[in-house]
Amino acid sequence: MLSGVDNLWFDQASGSLLVAEDGGDMEVVMLRPDNTAVSVIRLPGQDGSEVTGPCFSPDGQRLYFSSQRAAVGALGLPLGVTYEVTGPFDELLARQG
Repeated sequence: MLSGVDNLWFDQASGSLLVAEDGGDMEVVMLRPDNTAVSVIRLPGQDGSEVTGPCFSPDGQRLYFSSQRAAVGALGLPLGVTYEVTGPFDELLARQG
C-alpha cells in the first residue's frame, strides 16, 4: 500500500487525504486524521498506468479518478479512462456534520 504516491486530494470536511498511486498496487487510499489508511479502490490489470485526479463530489456520494493507460483502443494504443464510483461513502469519509 502506498508504494508510489503521486496525486493527492484533501477533504476539508473530514480532514482526510485521498492518495493515488503510480504503479505499485494501483490503489486509491484514504489517509484519515486518526492515522489510519484505508484502501478505497484497486485497479488490477492496468500495468504501466497510473491513477490520477482522485476526488469526491461535494456531497461525498461519488468518487472520481482516472487511469492514464487503462485499455487498448482500436489502433492498439492505450487509452485513458475516467471512472465515477457511486457511494454512499459517508462511513469512509467520516465527515463531521
